[in-house]
Parts: sequence; C-alpha cells; structure tokens
Amino acid sequence: MKKYLSLVLAALLIVGALAGCGEQGNTQAPDNSSAPIRTQATLPADGSFTSEEYEKLLALRFDGYEEMTVAEFRDRVGATTDTKEYTSLFERLSQSVALQDMKDTDEAAAFLFYTLMPLTDENWQTKAFNGAAITEADTSAILEYGYTLTIADENTLTIREYNAAQKGITDGLQAFLSGKAAAELQDEAAMQTAIGNEIATLTKSWGSEKLEITIEYVFRCENPPDGTPNGNDTPAPNTETRQSEYGTKEDYQSLLALKTPDYASMSVADFNAKLLAWANEDFSRMERIDADMLCNDFQVSFSEEELAFIRLTVFLSGTENGEFVQSNYTGDPMVAPAYQESLPQKVDKSNEKAPMWCDFGYRFLYHIANQETLTVGERDRCIGGMITAVEKFWNDTTLDDLLTMTKDDVISCLNSLAAEYSTDDIVITISAEHVHFDHTEERPELP
Repeated sequence: MKKYLSLVLAALLIVGALAGCGEQGNTQAPDNSSAPIRTQATLPADGSFTSEEYEKLLALRFDGYEEMTVAEFRDRVGATTDTKEYTSLFERLSQSVALQDMKDTDEAAAFLFYTLMPLTDENWQTKAFNGAAITEADTSAILEYGYTLTIADENTLTIREYNAAQKGITDGLQAFLSGKAAAELQDEAAMQTAIGNEIATLTKSWGSEKLEITIEYVFRCENPPDGTPNGNDTPAPNTETRQSEYGTKEDYQSLLALKTPDYASMSVADFNAKLLAWANEDFSRMERIDADMLCNDFQVSFSEEELAFIRLTVFLSGTENGEFVQSNYTGDPMVAPAYQESLPQKVDKSNEKAPMWCDFGYRFLYHIANQETLTVGERDRCIGGMITAVEKFWNDTTLDDLLTMTKDDVISCLNSLAAEYSTDDIVITISAEHVHFDHTEERPELP
C-alpha cells in the first residue's frame, strides 16, 4: 500500500517540481443535497450528457440517501440501475473529462465522483483519493496527500459518515496549512512533526471501527519568509531542505537508455510501458531521480537534448503512468493527466510605497484518444508546445499590459493556445477554476 501511494505521490511531486502550487486540492463542493436537482445541476460543458441523462444519474441521490448505510445505498442503486441505459451512462460518466474537472467545485459532480462511483465500483471496500492543500499567503507552501478509506462494516457505516470523513480530511488539512504563519511554514522539522500530529488527529476523528483511514503526504515550502522575489522575472529559490539522496550517474544512464534513436516514433503506450518497467526494477532509483526533478538539483551533467527528454518526455509519461497505476489499484477508469505551473511573479518596486505585481498560474488536462496510435513525439510536440507558448505569453507581456488584463482575458488566451496545440489525437482543456491570475490595480497616472 505504501509503495502504491508513493508511486502516486511521486507523480504529484514531479508535477509540483515543474509547476509550483497553483492547483487547488480536492476540497469538495458544499453539500446541498436538500436542494431540488433541477435547480442546482450544471451540465458538463463537453456535452457528454443531455439534461435528461444527467438528471437520471442524479436521481440516484435518493431522498434521505445520506442516512442509508453503505449496504442499503448499494442495494438501492443496484436495483435501480440494472438496465442497459444505466450501464451506458456509467461508462460515459467515467470517461467525461469535463465532469471530472467539475468534481471539486460542483456539488452534483462531487456526489457522482466521491460517493456514487466509489461505492458502486467492483473494488468499493477500499478507495484511494488524492488532494492538495495550499497557502494563499506570500509564502507558497503545498501539502500534497493521498488518503485511503477502507469500509470495515458496510451494514452500519452511513453515507453521511463516509462523505463526512472525506470532507473532514480535506478541509482539516487545508485549515491546518492555512493557519500556519510564514515562519512556521519555513521550519521544515517542526512542520513535519505538526503535520504528523494533525494527520493522527484527523485519522482518529474521522476513522472508526466501521471506516479505516490511512493518510500519506508530501510537504514543501518554496518562497523565503518575506515573500520577496529575487527580481522582476526570477523565481524565488526552492527553500525545501533536501533530505533525499541525489540521482547517480548510473541511475541516469539506466533512464537515458530509454532514449533510443526511435523513441519519438514509438507509441505512447509502448514507451510508457517501458518507463513503468524501468521504475519497477528499482524503486529507490526512481525516488532519487524524482527528488532531483522536484528540487531542480542535479549532480549529473546532461546535454540539452537529454535534459529535455528527462524534463518533458519522462515527466509526461511518468504522470500518465501515475494515473494508470492509481486506476489499476482503485478499479476506477484512468483519468486524464494534468499539467500545472506557476510562472515567476512579475513585480516592480520602483515605487516603494505602492509596488506593482502580477501572479499567474494555470492547470490543464489533456486527453489522449488512443495511446496505441499516438506517438511520443507528437504528444511531446503538442504538450511541450502548449507549455512553451504559455511561457512565451507570460514573458513577452509587460507588467503594464498585464495590469490591464482580467482573468477572463487570460483564460481566453489559454483557450486559444489549447485549441492551437490540440489535434484529433490529443485534446487540451482549460477550466476557469484552475487558472490563477491576480495583480494590483493599474499603475497610477503620474501627476
């Protein structure tokens, strides 16, 4: 179990290493189950369901369902959905990227993904979930975690208790992190102790003889206590204290052996299988390389081509394999992989009394139609092109111009780039809730 969670968290760590802390964790939308379904359900934007079909799924949110035991809920759902139509709806439910993207902001989608799907799956007794708590202050800290719920007694555990445990864990970890001052976040040893104590408290509070809970985590804090960037466009150094070993020359030689002359023309499926087999050969080796990528701290020299292979090709395939491993463990369909990044803050301190600044971070999902036919080179061209294009937009746009822009302006730009770098084989999607854009007011006019 620990190795599985480490694999998933390792994938999260690589994302965080290159992306920063722009992603909101899986804090579920508030429960409003007493409200009429018709007035609160928001259809997925991709048109994967008609209004009638979506209401049919939400009809499984029976009156008083939270007071049912898990066994009663499963029996009721089973009796209601024993039709070809529901079978088709469940298959499409698991494949809807847009709906997956709504699960942390829309209470109807949260019901489908955090209650209905886990409890009606073949492996319903044990389910693993991932999330992240982040700070809103100048000091950027992120607590990425994986928690596993194991139902020990479905005949007494209620749906309300199951849902409350999930919300209690995610809200509790977010509240814990948000309550820490910048100086506390920078004290890694103290934070490790405090997090361990908080997890013990949450496990005791929400676990029981009916529901067993395990939580694993990774914590890092990136910016100096005063939150001051190093320069107009230079990211603050990663102040995380490195405790892991460095990747060795032999480690990287084994990884770069996957960089064969024809790797770019291989199918994504074939290359990912080779990378997963490599990771399974020596888990410690993979952990050392993951740590190098997280800290952007290498003790081995690479050519530009080799570094690009590690930072893009291996990174993307590692992320996809993380989703694959999680899917195999939980029995849930594989979700679309994601990429996220927080760009270096732009700041102008020429006026000490009124410094000007702008922050920007984003996250996108990408859906591969068929890993057996899409080549590694085409995937890297599309996703790498998207990443580079967003960086170019940020670097080429002056602070003065950014101060005149709204979040909607930035989302429009991202959507245009997503359309440009999407193909029939790989589709990039942007969601407004996963774009962070904030700045001071426009520069005041000089007298």
